[in-house]
Amino acid sequence: MSYLNELKKAFGMPSTDSTHQYIFKSGEYGSMYQYWYRDSLGNYYRYTNAPVDTPDYDPLLGPPLMDPEQPLPEKNPEFFTPEGYKRSMAVPQGTEPIRNPEYNQKDPRNLWFEVVQSGQAPTYIYLDADVKENLDLYVQYQIRVVDSNLSKLRQYATELFGGTHTKDRLTGAIIMLVDQGFYDVEELVNATVGDVQFVDQAVILLGRKFVCDITFYDFLTSLVAHRSPQEPLFVFNTLHGQNPVGPNYLYSVFASIRVSPKFLLCWNASHLFSRIVNRMAFQQVPPEEVEARAFDELGRTLTTRDDVRHLVDYKVRVALMRNYETDAVKSLINLTADDFGVAVIRSDLTSLRQDEKEFSDWLHAEPMHDTSPAEEQQIEQALEQQTAGEQAPEEQSAPNDQGESAAGNVEETKTPSEEVPA
Repeated sequence: MSYLNELKKAFGMPSTDSTHQYIFKSGEYGSMYQYWYRDSLGNYYRYTNAPVDTPDYDPLLGPPLMDPEQPLPEKNPEFFTPEGYKRSMAVPQGTEPIRNPEYNQKDPRNLWFEVVQSGQAPTYIYLDADVKENLDLYVQYQIRVVDSNLSKLRQYATELFGGTHTKDRLTGAIIMLVDQGFYDVEELVNATVGDVQFVDQAVILLGRKFVCDITFYDFLTSLVAHRSPQEPLFVFNTLHGQNPVGPNYLYSVFASIRVSPKFLLCWNASHLFSRIVNRMAFQQVPPEEVEARAFDELGRTLTTRDDVRHLVDYKVRVALMRNYETDAVKSLINLTADDFGVAVIRSDLTSLRQDEKEFSDWLHAEPMHDTSPAEEQQIEQALEQQTAGEQAPEEQSAPNDQGESAAGNVEETKTPSEEVPA
């Protein structure tokens, strides 16, 4: 059996692995579950199903196999430390990371494990296990994953929408509505023809108003023409008649591009919040009023009465509030005016807009852990010394030894699996 697994591995096929212990399942992409196993070092690996003898086992998914579309030691060594701990991101080729001698997964300021020089700014690297077990890291990491794949998602949506098959066009349109219109997958799946209204050049869908280009506008009018108000809005023809677009299909599309609709909404909310606060800075809104007013406007923009505070990345909020009195910096541009009340949907959007690019640059440059300007300056100086070769060999090895000692305690201090955010 081991020979068969090695043969499968040689051809890049998924295989079972008895060295990994099943931990839990999560519904990161809605109703589609992901099954997580953990090895002796505390690294998490994604499988296609839970073990047969567990309540989480899904008989429709077959035997549990390791998902090959994830970092693995044999094919992605840059994701793993010399001891075998899985990193949250790959170390750039030709760079030597500096270990954090004070690494502690329970200390918000020392959650980071390594740091490398990336361009003009340091890039912090976290352990993959910490990202999955720490709620703040988990949310911020997922928002950054969405940011990295958003252009790919938009290119795919545009390609589908420009196709000839009805199902492709429907899928592309729904992706655009989730991305640019801030809709949930479930509410679009349950939308009916009667939920669409046309007012001049604007569209009101499910009580939310947006404007769009003429191509998207014509497509929506074709969906409602000569149809009963009670019929599902998004349907396609099959051999068995008309079928509505299902949520599992849509979640599988988002999962294939590694964009979670839930965290796509968080990304949009964080971006909109930054624009609102920057506009208020230009308008000289009093600092004691800005946060409450910004969240109130964000709620109106998303057309919801629910509390939207949990949708905004706390690092975005902290950075904006900290710098508000002097200037809203951190690459978040000031805007003289903007209409945040009505979403704009473009059927030809394939990349980040300029305001989104500003937000994206800031997002990837900002550490995911709590830090101070003094600590960031200290890290930058250490990286400069390493680059210039000014550190003595014994000074270079000491942090690594201490870091390895801290890493050796990772498994002992892991949060219980039932506390892992699902």
